[in-house]
Amino acid sequence: MKPTHKTMLEADFLLTNAGRLATVAEHPAPPLEGPLGVLRNGALAARNGRIVWIGAQDEVAQAVNLVADAQRLDAANALVLPGFVDSHTHLVFAGHRAGEFHERLRGATYAELLAQGRGILTTVGATRAASAADLETSARQRMARCLAHGATTLEAKSGYGLNLADELKCLQVIAALRDGPPRLASTCMAAHAIPPEYRADRAAYVRLVCDEILPAARPLADFCDVFCESGAFDAAESRTILERARDLGYKLKLHANQLGHSGGATLAAELNAVSADHLDFITDADRAALRSAGVVATLLPGCAYTLRHAYPDGRRWLDAGLNIALATDLNPGSSYTENMQFVIGLAIPFCGLTVAEALRAATRGGAQALQLDTEIGSLEVGKRCDLTIWDTTDEHEIGYHVGVNLVKRVVVDGAVAL
Repeated sequence: MKPTHKTMLEADFLLTNAGRLATVAEHPAPPLEGPLGVLRNGALAARNGRIVWIGAQDEVAQAVNLVADAQRLDAANALVLPGFVDSHTHLVFAGHRAGEFHERLRGATYAELLAQGRGILTTVGATRAASAADLETSARQRMARCLAHGATTLEAKSGYGLNLADELKCLQVIAALRDGPPRLASTCMAAHAIPPEYRADRAAYVRLVCDEILPAARPLADFCDVFCESGAFDAAESRTILERARDLGYKLKLHANQLGHSGGATLAAELNAVSADHLDFITDADRAALRSAGVVATLLPGCAYTLRHAYPDGRRWLDAGLNIALATDLNPGSSYTENMQFVIGLAIPFCGLTVAEALRAATRGGAQALQLDTEIGSLEVGKRCDLTIWDTTDEHEIGYHVGVNLVKRVVVDGAVAL
């Protein structure tokens, strides 16, 4: 018997004819199939940006009542996924470092360039010289490319200002960009490198970050991140900055153990950071500590590709019981890409992940790394209606059919964004 009108769910967005609707539900159960919680021949309805119903295509007429001017989107039997959550980007910067990329191909190392006052500091100079309007324009262009490749949420860091005025300039640009799409989470990363004017007095810069930049930036940023690495900030300096940030109400992240055993992974576990990112050099003890502390481990294979380092062993991370995220690390020096499909394509053959594990890390895992997993990262009733429609009927084509954009349509908050 057809339900009465009162029992039907009102919706202002309806997706139909999803050949494979991959929900990435936390605990998929029949009729959802496999680790991605796939619903065959599925449909989905949303109201005011949130999912109100998911079910079989042939149940739509009995379950959903569309309001006037509702949007309808026909998936034409294609694959549908949650929008990617790119939980680690350096979105706002000026200039480029193409010359350094080619120098590294001839043998220069990332650490050597940083020690010479180049690398990150090259971008700092360009970013300080750029106007807020120019930074916003270039960042919007990058956001558009991220969106086109399937990312519906991004984290965006400061860290190319390295003084009070320019860190705030970058964070204010991020605030202006939060009208999206994609939506943004904001991170203060004033502790990205020691700026040139403080090279002779590192302690003074740490004090500046703790006493001036972090308090002033707090209304603009959700997270504080520190580059805990040789040539950047050691473990003691990182602890000082992160403990101050925690006292100010920031949630904590770390760039940890990218170039060596910096102590960042241990520190992330001790401080119960939300995520520790990179982790190219970690031990079994580090993995156990991160798991026990509930720290999300973020895999950034774009850096290994660019810097020609060994890829991090994501398989060992998963086997150790870690929750993992997968992100681009979009930045001009070590991973200049806006394409989450590309990093998934690296993670599967080079980091030991299955297709399902990589897609889960790029969606639900990224949401966990931003503490937004109750809102985004999967297609479940009550969550934000962020999804992508693909130019394929099978998720196994992702990471196999590479070098092209397989995303056809993007929906953010129940509205077609692309």
